[in-house]
Amino acid sequence: MEVSPLTAISPLDGRYRKKLEVLSSYFSEYALIHNRLKAEIKYIIFLSKEGVIKKIPLSTQKELERLDEKFDVTEAGRVKEIESKTNHDVKAIEYYLREKIPNEKHPIQQFFHIGLTSEDVNSVAYGWSIQEAKGSILLPELKNLLGLIIRMANQEKKTVMLARTHGQAAVPTTIGKELSVFAVRLYKGYLMLKNAKVEAKLTGAVGNFNTHKEAFKEQDWISFSTRFIKSLGLKPNISTTQILPADSYVSIFQSLEFINSILIGLAQDMWRYISDDYFIQSVDKASVGSSTMPQKVNPIDFENSEGNLGVANCLLQFLSSKLAISRLQRDLSDSTVKRNIGSAFGYTLLGWQSFVAGFKKVSINKEELNRNLNDHWEIITEGIQTILRVAGDESAYEKLKDFSRGKKLTQDDITKFIKEAHLTKAVKTKLSKLSPFTYYGLADKLVDINLKNIGL
Repeated sequence: MEVSPLTAISPLDGRYRKKLEVLSSYFSEYALIHNRLKAEIKYIIFLSKEGVIKKIPLSTQKELERLDEKFDVTEAGRVKEIESKTNHDVKAIEYYLREKIPNEKHPIQQFFHIGLTSEDVNSVAYGWSIQEAKGSILLPELKNLLGLIIRMANQEKKTVMLARTHGQAAVPTTIGKELSVFAVRLYKGYLMLKNAKVEAKLTGAVGNFNTHKEAFKEQDWISFSTRFIKSLGLKPNISTTQILPADSYVSIFQSLEFINSILIGLAQDMWRYISDDYFIQSVDKASVGSSTMPQKVNPIDFENSEGNLGVANCLLQFLSSKLAISRLQRDLSDSTVKRNIGSAFGYTLLGWQSFVAGFKKVSINKEELNRNLNDHWEIITEGIQTILRVAGDESAYEKLKDFSRGKKLTQDDITKFIKEAHLTKAVKTKLSKLSPFTYYGLADKLVDINLKNIGL
């Protein structure tokens, strides 16, 4: 069957291909092959510049650089043909270079891949993919998502809503305050992700520079390795076995998992707020909400976000636990697992995109918010009992519990309670000013404080 979005096994390459196509530049098989080739080319040029090997003629260097610049899917196909014979994906890159840079014209073939192990090349290739996708795709998308939440939090910092604890009517809060808490949490995740550095290594077959020391005795390989990896824009790690410990990858995976978990919580809350009519969704006249119920406008974007972020977190959790472990100096079980890093990023990005789509469709239903508050005057009994206790009534809580527990109270019920209570005029006046519409504490000020500390 011909490969197409309709025949793809993974929904990332099928149903969602158009939304995620940008990630193919970082995590496709082509991208991995290209990164490996680029790493090999930059390595041999660096060897020459550092005087480890004889100086490569400028014409040869330019030919190598052109090979990198013009590398395309067709050329990657040639590498795969070589791999079909070598049964080794990294060695196929070396043979491809030998084929493209013939010795009779450019006598440097003996130095391709010299002193390297596959994991030296792979650590750079995957490091670039993770770092570039993080910086070019994920961080801008998360920044955009955060910006939407921050704007609504600021706009609605005084929009009062009935809060719920344990699913039950609780004292009021504001839309803005609730969103600002999520914004603060997501910003922590944003900083974790932004500040996470991606490591790479060049340390040889078991991490000891064994062959480097014997073949090039005069070279300071520890210094060389550090400078070379830095020149690639990655963080050097010389404390390795044959493989690069995946700690820097894990920090990124765990940052994403942290962010995704927060967003799952917010997506679920948004779903409930829509269900309670706190938020209204805009209607796309061309779409339908149900195959049989024409009235429905489902919160499908938030549901899609929750589902895809859940899949992403399953992958991220496995990547974190699996790649942190390797048998002895290395085993190949991590190689096949790393090919799924792109899937974890893909489901994450898809979840973020769905959340943004859903969030852009909602608006505040102030009429319903006010009706809901007016239906639950019992929520101000917290304030009443506290004021009474401050006034010296030691049994105030018990009185209010007997009066309100398990009941829905009206404004008239509260007014009658205050009128019949044996209280001073000053206390009664204070209690009379309590209202579900104004009893939201310092919520608006907390929004200002919360958002002030977010520096996007």
